Amino acid sequence: MKKKRIGIAVVCAVCAFLLVSPFFTTYFVLYDYHMEVSDYQYAKSEEEKPLSADTSVWFSYGDDGKEVFYGTDEGISEESLTVYALTQIGEISVTNGSKSPIQEDSLGHFIAALPMTELDIDGDGDTEQVYDYVRADFGMNSFNPAPQRFLSEEIPFELVFTERKYVMVYYENEILTDAEITVTSYNGETNTYRTNENGWIDGLSIRDIREGFTASYSPDGERVYRMQYALEDYSYFSVHFWKAQLPLLLVFALACIGIVAVQFIRNCLKRNKPEYKIYSRERVGIYPNTLHQKTTSKFLMIRWLCLFAGMFLWTYAGKLIHQGQLWNEIAIPVFSCPFNLDQVVEVPCYYLSHLPYLFSRYGEDFPVLNLIYALTFLGTLLLCFILLGRILCGFLCPAGLLQDLMDKLRRALHIRPIVVTDRINRFLQPIKWVWIVLFLGFIFTGGDFCDICPLKVFTTAQGGFWTNLYLGGFFAVVILISSFFIKRFWCIICPMGYLMGLFKRFNLFKLKKDCTACTECGACYDSCPMWIKSIYTKRDKENVQTVDCIMCGKCINKCPEDHALSMNFCGKTIYKSSRGTFMSKFSEKKEG
Repeated sequence: MKKKRIGIAVVCAVCAFLLVSPFFTTYFVLYDYHMEVSDYQYAKSEEEKPLSADTSVWFSYGDDGKEVFYGTDEGISEESLTVYALTQIGEISVTNGSKSPIQEDSLGHFIAALPMTELDIDGDGDTEQVYDYVRADFGMNSFNPAPQRFLSEEIPFELVFTERKYVMVYYENEILTDAEITVTSYNGETNTYRTNENGWIDGLSIRDIREGFTASYSPDGERVYRMQYALEDYSYFSVHFWKAQLPLLLVFALACIGIVAVQFIRNCLKRNKPEYKIYSRERVGIYPNTLHQKTTSKFLMIRWLCLFAGMFLWTYAGKLIHQGQLWNEIAIPVFSCPFNLDQVVEVPCYYLSHLPYLFSRYGEDFPVLNLIYALTFLGTLLLCFILLGRILCGFLCPAGLLQDLMDKLRRALHIRPIVVTDRINRFLQPIKWVWIVLFLGFIFTGGDFCDICPLKVFTTAQGGFWTNLYLGGFFAVVILISSFFIKRFWCIICPMGYLMGLFKRFNLFKLKKDCTACTECGACYDSCPMWIKSIYTKRDKENVQTVDCIMCGKCINKCPEDHALSMNFCGKTIYKSSRGTFMSKFSEKKEG
């Protein structure tokens, strides 16, 4: 009874900590390694003028991050260069000449402007009034889909990059539609485009945007506005990319220390138990071939391939195929981080915990487009909830892959797992509900779930973004340690997974049980990473899928009876248990 009271007290303390701490996340800094605009170095460029800069002034970036350079053509006085910046209080003119324009309240959006000059840029013998500008957007690790506009009378022609995919054109503070725009690409080639009804440069490739370009517009043939756009966008596996891995490496290092500490404590507590003496004879460590154990199940092999493919799509694919968010209105509900904006499709966790932002995504600029996006986003999200459900957890979620790899590492090291008994499972349920309340409750309280999300660090760092590791970094360490000892620990308390599981009745994928074939051996329960006991205790239901089932298929793989467990898709069996398959794991390999 005393141990039970202590356990309840610990669970209550953990839940109270989770509920209170999100409102003080800025004071729980695990590691502060991020892209503060004020940390950038601003200096004159020593490099040659880039081919994309068809202007007399340009911006460029250093190779190792946090460096922005400006350059001008010969004969242009730097004192004539005016730099405008977006700050927390609005647009301001910050400097003339070479003084640093970067200050504490800067948002990372700068425009440098030169006075009007008269040039014959089209070669017809007549001079035009040429206005040259250059825009730089750096520190783009924030999730802010709304267009960042200057709205300045001194800058009548403006390019605005939004969604890391579209370039909008403004003229005299109005969206410029159905206008001819001349673009000079990163390789120096010049092409003509038109803006569509939303003001986007229709047909401009993502690669042109990422690697820099110049857009020119003439409203009357006498005035010519030219703006070079320079986005801070580094290639993968660059110096900047490896620097961005430091927070992730710190999290893994702390997790390793925590795993060693937990294992040491376990050994101390169980040293006097008889079963420990038998277990202690086995040396802890990676034995030959333990990392290369193969499974005879093609289904499970497909699952592993899907998990790796999901990690690729949710981390790198958008940039590698030069398409950005190709289908960014489509929402796939896996717990990947939307702060990594190089994903191919959208992940809904941000908008589900910041629901008011969904309908003000573009603000007043696109009222109709915004509604279309919101409806498409919610429609595809609901379809995934209803039709697919938690099979996305078992087959696509990057967090699931990370946990499975931690479990593989534990097996390779021959370290015993922590068995989730009914008692431990009961203690975990209140923690799960606290995460769900926090995930959805911040909509009404104004808090930010992203500051405590333990998964934000992983896909952002892997994608090459620096990130603040506040309380979420601490929770990331806890999740890694727990997943090492407990299979799919995060999935047990994951709020997104629970929301998907609520629609299990309508899912196309079903877990079925033939109760007449089941012998209640408990193999399914022992292999289940979610510790679902009802899968073998229920004797009166054919459909044994629960809200926690991630449809990983491990129970079917471990079941020793023919057709006792099966997975169906639209009523057709795609994977079923087999006695022959089960026994083949213990048969000797044939020689020759």
